[in-house]
Amino acid sequence: MTLGWYVAAIQRGKESTLKEGLALFGIHLYSPDIIVVKRGRKLREPLFPSYVFCHLDPESEQWPQVRWARGMRYFLGPDKQPTRVADSLVEEIRLRVEDWNQEGWTSVFRPGQELRIASGPLTGLDAIFTRYLPGRQRCEVLVSLVGRIHAVQIPTIALESQRPKGFLA
Repeated sequence: MTLGWYVAAIQRGKESTLKEGLALFGIHLYSPDIIVVKRGRKLREPLFPSYVFCHLDPESEQWPQVRWARGMRYFLGPDKQPTRVADSLVEEIRLRVEDWNQEGWTSVFRPGQELRIASGPLTGLDAIFTRYLPGRQRCEVLVSLVGRIHAVQIPTIALESQRPKGFLA
């Protein structure tokens, strides 16, 4: 194996502890955080909760310190053996996270707003916006199907702001 990026599953909330501890051994961890708005406050939360990218060589002397570090669970790959991911993938994630955080999150829809689904399998249905799921670039909306109201997750770009007629009448 060679020096590169590997994905590890970790205990939830241990990103910063692992980063600090493994930095002592020259191991770089990357855990992309995005800015989200919750209850009117901007917060940072992990894009991939409980996972980090580790820049290392699994055949190096540091491997035991990484593998058995407090908070580390296992590496993704067959038989829980580390499988290298492309440097370009990690760089693309970095760029997208940077764009997301620089442009900021602007709430286009507000809870209770009446919308219409403009694309996808539910095209043309009326919906009521409930909340954003920004890490997934999706929203949760309520739709009326088969005489019942269902909460559905849908891509944010599939919604359009217009006043539907007779929803839930």
